[in-house]
Formats: sequence, structure tokens, C-alpha cells
Amino acid sequence: MSKVSVALGAAGLALLLTGMLATGASAQREREEGERCKGEMIKAAGKATILGKGRARRLAIDNWQREVRQKYGEKFMDFSRARQARHDCESASIGAIGRLNQRCTVSAYPCAFASVADDEKDVGSGPDGATWTVQRWLKRAGYLDRDDIDGEFGPKTRRALEKFQRDEGLRVTGEADERTRERLRRRAERG
Repeated sequence: MSKVSVALGAAGLALLLTGMLATGASAQREREEGERCKGEMIKAAGKATILGKGRARRLAIDNWQREVRQKYGEKFMDFSRARQARHDCESASIGAIGRLNQRCTVSAYPCAFASVADDEKDVGSGPDGATWTVQRWLKRAGYLDRDDIDGEFGPKTRRALEKFQRDEGLRVTGEADERTRERLRRRAERG
């Protein structure tokens, strides 16, 4: 055998192995993504309540979690980690004291876990998406409870942001400005 044919054989073998490794890594990523998030959008509604949107949304999330647990198990039922999580609320009826009862529905793809980078990608970058993202980061950093991740920038989210800003030595505004978001993102990555 000549040196040229040995070199060509070695180069061919190297290309073959590289192709196999790349295909294997790609297939592994696809398997992990499939294991991480389910392909079925789960929808659930909460009953109408006079206690407002927050309570109606919480009831809808509870029903969503119950359905996900039955279909996919415990590790997929954290609504705060779900992909493309959405909620809609509307007035459903007039209650006994003349106040409008609220009914909410939620929908999302159940996921087992999410990285900090997924938080922005999964919920989008609009105003609602930004609130979901900040709430997820606050939860990861230990400033917000799972049940308080609802996509609304309410008093609990504001207080959690203020506490985070105080702890980090930032200007305390209760708003998610660029500097706060960057510091919060880094803190959430550390867990």
C-alpha cells in the first residue's frame, strides 16, 4: 500500500466518524428536547369566582397541573416552566353580591425543565412575555414562589423585585430595568 492510499483511507475514516458523531449528537439533542417538552398543548379552565382574576387563574393552573400529572407525571406539571404558557380571563357571570365573577383559562406545553435561556425563548419578548421571564428568574433566584408566576406584574412581583434590587445594591424601583434584568438573569443562572 502506498502512503497516499493510507492517508486517503485515514481521511475517509475520520470523515465517517465525524459524520456519525454529529448525527449522534443531533439525535441526542432531539431526544432531550422531546423528553423535555411534550408536543401536546394542554388547556384547562378555572371555575368562575368572585375573588378576582388572580384566584380564577390559580384555579385554572391547578386544573392544568392535575391534567398534566395524569398524562405525563409529576416532573412535567410545573406551569412556570411550561412552554408558551398563556392565560385568558373574562367575566363569566354576576355573583350573589352583584360583582362580576371571573373565569380564566390557561394553556401551555408541559416541560420537565427549562434553562434560563429558555425562559426568554419560550414566552416571547412582548410585555407579557417579559413579565413571565422576570417572574421565572425571580423564582429561580428564590424571591418568588411558584404559585406567584402568573404573567401579571402585580404587587408580589414588584415586592420581589424591590427585595432583589436591595439585596444586589441596585436602585430600588420595583421595575425590571435593563440593569436589574441583567443582574437577575445572572443570579437565576447560578440558581
